[in-house]
Amino acid sequence: MATLFTNARIFDGFQKTLIDGLQVLEVDGIIREVSPSPTAPEGTLIIDCGGRTLTPGLIDAHVHVIANSVDLSAGKFWPSFVFTQARYIMEGMLQRGFTTVRDGGGADTGLVQAVEQGFIAGPRLVISGLALSQTGGHGDMRSVLLGPGEKTNNKVGSSIARIADGISEVREAARDELRKGAHFIKVMASGGAASVTDPIENLQYSDEELRAIVEEARAWNTYVMAHAYTPRSIAAVVKAGGRTIEHGNLIDEPTADLMRREGAYLVPTLVASDILTQFADKYGFSTNSMRKISQVRDQGLTGLSIARKAGVRIGFGTDLLGIDLHEYQGEEFTLRAKVEDPAETLMSATSVNAQMMMMDGCIGVIRPNAYADILIVDGDPTTDASVFTKRGDNIKLIMKHGKIFKNQL
Repeated sequence: MATLFTNARIFDGFQKTLIDGLQVLEVDGIIREVSPSPTAPEGTLIIDCGGRTLTPGLIDAHVHVIANSVDLSAGKFWPSFVFTQARYIMEGMLQRGFTTVRDGGGADTGLVQAVEQGFIAGPRLVISGLALSQTGGHGDMRSVLLGPGEKTNNKVGSSIARIADGISEVREAARDELRKGAHFIKVMASGGAASVTDPIENLQYSDEELRAIVEEARAWNTYVMAHAYTPRSIAAVVKAGGRTIEHGNLIDEPTADLMRREGAYLVPTLVASDILTQFADKYGFSTNSMRKISQVRDQGLTGLSIARKAGVRIGFGTDLLGIDLHEYQGEEFTLRAKVEDPAETLMSATSVNAQMMMMDGCIGVIRPNAYADILIVDGDPTTDASVFTKRGDNIKLIMKHGKIFKNQL
């Protein structure tokens, strides 16, 4: 099977401006040729894009596809119900143009296989398994009424994380998640907004524990993703060898310089706190939770600006929770447009995310030998940050790995 896209203006994932005069040939799920006149096999499907914009499929590098509720406490819903809603969430993501997503806690190998085998019409799923959290950390949402030594089954502290303390336990936990199919390891390195008992300013995990987790990830030829808001927690992760910092809202100039020097990536998730603030009354957040959410929301754009100025490599994520809130995924583009060029955000959501996820050349680009993840959209997303905020209405064609999931051309 082959498809030839003609009459399109191309965003290739790297250049800030659109490219005219090229056609894109897909063969068996791979981009075979990008040139003025590709040599198409007999029987190729020809799609005239009508002068619209052709882009790589988008990548969201921070999602929780099982987060059907803003309450992440473990055991709130039947697993069958959670995974059924995960299908709904993932299929919505693909229809909004996200052909690859990186799950930062909760999704398992079964969901990965369900997508790969076509049972879920969702984005390619890259997972951490359960995130690692210390006792009392961002992933420990157990009741404070538990007695000493009393733990939930298998030390599961929430629907997205497991508890591991000390060097031997974190090594075992990292190895176990990798054994079960995790593509990388997620660690909770600071306090968080969604958890009740830990202040944002908390530093979580010792330097020795963080280094042990990074060592285990590297032994599997992969990397560590870290939840971290504050300069102190970000610096601890980066010095230990962590590759990606999630959120980073409270980052300062010296810490941003450290990230740049060490080659670490930042994944802002501005829309998460922005939307939770808007829906605070509906979800009944406590005063303490709202204080934390507002704290990180108010500093998010400042943190992004500091990182951009320092030259930090910046990815794209959303971190949305609750089945009703995932549809605001595209709002991350418009929020970031307040402090950066829409083309920079689009590069973050394509080629930069691909590099960060160690999938450089496979996704996030319109180049030969990459997976044929292709969108045809109305408008120019390199200049208009609202193109992807229409819940997918502006997207006229969605192709993932050569298979067309939407075609209105």
